[in-house]
Amino acid sequence: MGFRKKGQGATEYLVLLAVVLIIALVSIALLGFFPGLASDARITQSNSYWRGEARPIAILEHSFTPTSGRMVIQNYEAMGSLSGVVVNVGTCLQAISPSSIGPGETRTVNFSSNCGQPTTPGSVYDLNVSFNYTTPNGISTRQFGAKNIVGKVS
Repeated sequence: MGFRKKGQGATEYLVLLAVVLIIALVSIALLGFFPGLASDARITQSNSYWRGEARPIAILEHSFTPTSGRMVIQNYEAMGSLSGVVVNVGTCLQAISPSSIGPGETRTVNFSSNCGQPTTPGSVYDLNVSFNYTTPNGISTRQFGAKNIVGKVS
């Protein structure tokens, strides 16, 4: 006699769906279990952008402590000068006016860090930075980075 297997396809589908959902839940749990991986990836992307992709001004190094911040800035252009830096630290805009940074020059800029960014050592900071730049033709412009400066408080 022919035995018909009604519903076998639906049952197999539900079992496969359950397996896929369990794998997805396990992978989400593992990603949530290692929260440092996401911040480390953001830090790496930020450093890569500001050291090589950002033009005409690059941020070669940056650090942030509970009381102050520091950036090492370089002007990559052969002509034109940097006339100012604006750092958005939490809720405060801090205009930092180093003496003009000429073509190819590197300069260290210090700023205050008392405006709402995390101050616990090891926590992640996220700073929005823009630069006032004067072109060789004397036109003043502002450069905004596509990425924020991200790092860990030291």
